[in-house]
Amino acid sequence: MVPMKNAARAVFQNNELLRHLDSAGIDRVVQLATRRSYEQGSAIFTEGDRAEAIYGVISGQVQISARSSSNGEIFLDAYGSGRIFGLISGIDGLLRCTTARAAPTAEVFVICRDQFLRLIAAEPRLSIGLLAVFCQRQRVVTGLIVGEYSQRDIPARLAHRVLELTGVDPSGTSCLDITQAELAKFVFVSRQVVNQYLSEWHSRGWVAKSPRHLRVTDRQALLAVATSAGTGM
Repeated sequence: MVPMKNAARAVFQNNELLRHLDSAGIDRVVQLATRRSYEQGSAIFTEGDRAEAIYGVISGQVQISARSSSNGEIFLDAYGSGRIFGLISGIDGLLRCTTARAAPTAEVFVICRDQFLRLIAAEPRLSIGLLAVFCQRQRVVTGLIVGEYSQRDIPARLAHRVLELTGVDPSGTSCLDITQAELAKFVFVSRQVVNQYLSEWHSRGWVAKSPRHLRVTDRQALLAVATSAGTGM
């Protein structure tokens, strides 16, 4: 592990949780955090592990997954720069309920659980940030249960997930570093089904795809698919 330097302050100031802190609070985080780098596919933590820290993405991407009842793997989310992960177990101290892997590579900051809990006690503004993060993620979970998997057809689910994972880019184009097999696990379908719809969207100029990358070129078109009840083809 490598200590975080003051040059990394911008990472914390733009972080979804830590941006609520003032300059003195950010200084405390800089002193507590360490930096780790992970190669493609490396596990940052694994389902069932003891929770000893919380994490935040500096660069790259981290995929969150969990085992299904049939021992398959379900992809739950993908976090890019500025996102916090490992919070739930990092706070309640229970075993990890998900697995986090670098995809393809990731640089993260790490704060030991005990130090993080002391930081919460010393920085009330951090509690506000925690509530905001948990509320936002609860909205995502609710949307998945009520909308994506109970009411939407496959293309709508796929379009919704692609838009959610790529985030909002002011330029109107967004890139996602993911394989079709990985994307299929996000929407509970086969890779062949994902390829079918992505190929059709590619021919319409909505996306550009390669074996490891997906670029959204027409967010409005995908948004229309995500909110429709049609086939999306």
